[in-house]
Amino acid sequence: MAHEPQALDRATSEEGAEAQRVHARRWLVLALVCSGLLLVAMDATVLNVALPSIAQALGPSSVQLLWIIDLYSLVVAALLVFAGSLSDRFGRRRMFVIGLVLFGLASFPAAYADSAELLIASRALRGVGGALIMPATLSIIRNVFTSTRERWLAIAIWSSTASAGTALGPILAGILLERYWWGSVFLLTIPPVIIALVGTALWVPESRDPNPGSIDVLSALLSVVGMLGIVYGIKELAKYGFGDGMAASVGLLGLVAMAAFVARQRRLAYPMIDLTLFRTWRFSTSALAVMLSFFGFFALLFFITQYFQLVRGLSPLETGVRLLPLAVASAVAAPLTGSFVRRLGTRVTLSGGFLTIAFAMALFATLGGGSGELLIAAGLVLMGFGASVTVTAGSQAIMGSAPADRAGGAAAVQETSFELGAGLGVALMGSLMGAVYSRSLPDVSGVSASVLDTARESLPTAADQAARLGEAGERLFAAAKEAFFDGFGVTMLAGVAVMLATALLAFLYLPNRTAEAAEGPGSSEW
Repeated sequence: MAHEPQALDRATSEEGAEAQRVHARRWLVLALVCSGLLLVAMDATVLNVALPSIAQALGPSSVQLLWIIDLYSLVVAALLVFAGSLSDRFGRRRMFVIGLVLFGLASFPAAYADSAELLIASRALRGVGGALIMPATLSIIRNVFTSTRERWLAIAIWSSTASAGTALGPILAGILLERYWWGSVFLLTIPPVIIALVGTALWVPESRDPNPGSIDVLSALLSVVGMLGIVYGIKELAKYGFGDGMAASVGLLGLVAMAAFVARQRRLAYPMIDLTLFRTWRFSTSALAVMLSFFGFFALLFFITQYFQLVRGLSPLETGVRLLPLAVASAVAAPLTGSFVRRLGTRVTLSGGFLTIAFAMALFATLGGGSGELLIAAGLVLMGFGASVTVTAGSQAIMGSAPADRAGGAAAVQETSFELGAGLGVALMGSLMGAVYSRSLPDVSGVSASVLDTARESLPTAADQAARLGEAGERLFAAAKEAFFDGFGVTMLAGVAVMLATALLAFLYLPNRTAEAAEGPGSSEW
């Protein structure tokens, strides 16, 4: 019995020494988990520059093209909360490592895919890996950073990494595609995955929730079926109209599954998503702000890369260079956002960010064949700056408005808002763009009806068809570019309306600076 106090003291001493070691390398741990987050964020946009090459190599339909781009983000969004539950129960570091391995392994079938179907399936598998990576990153940060101020700074860096990754994806892809085939953009992730795996094994501590809730597989299944069913219905109905019974049925199934998911969360003692968090206007408005910020950002990126490469005829590298203002503005805005929030409050900062995005979209709505470089660069700067400000401020408001004992649930909502906004932005805005483009492309003399039907799928397919024809192909592609501008203008104006409405919502329902300060340090301190 005399040895028991000594053993207890020794164990306590060892725990204290380990805590000191973890504290000493906390910034290294942050760098490692942010490297994983960077991979997830980059993969959401890395294919935008490769779209023309993919269209030419695999011949996907317009719907398949949209799935290739945004199925990844939708799978991540649908599985994030479930993956977070797995991390809490089986270990955050373990799930982070498994996610990295899945992400890396899926790079090979994606890089060497010989069909649109295989590429879509590979993107889905990478989405599963991304879903395991993302929640683990924030959970590890919350476990390693014990100081409130340092934790807020780490979360700000985390948000900045997400914004920077989405902007860097097309630029790095453009550099690769200048010399290699389109699949090389997936192999780009292999070296960082290996480095992150080795670093995680050496320096990232393991952690678990001491009282994890039950893992609800049914809720996860309902969320996946609901998300993908709704998006599939939107894509197909936008293309074929409400006469498409299959699309309507799948869309309805998605709505029913999502309604069942929400109803189930209300009944569960340990729900996947804590819906009670949405009872406060500050939390729900901030979550909506983060989602809609990425909604506009990803939609614009999807279209502008097609404009650069197909309308302007630029190479992937030239396209990446022209996207630099977007990346630079995003990188500059993120660290400044904390100062904006402290001086102006979350309400003014978020509202101003969305007004900036709306102005950027209004500029792009005027885009035409004779648009100058200055207008495009100005629009990209405004979009990058506004989106980075709104995402960073919104993320801080989400975490700051949740009680400390429900921080995990708030983080899950924050991450889901990121990915859901990315997926829905391409799905909804892409479907609107496709519908207007298809209806705007007229008959062209010398072009058969079957070729026209194919050209109406999307601008990349029109470019592919036009390349096979002579003089008639030139007329076809000229008409397709005009139809692209029609669709782009309508889509950007719709985006302006959404951003203005969100700016008004943020101004009306977020607290002013005085009320925010009265809520305590958790609401405003980085």
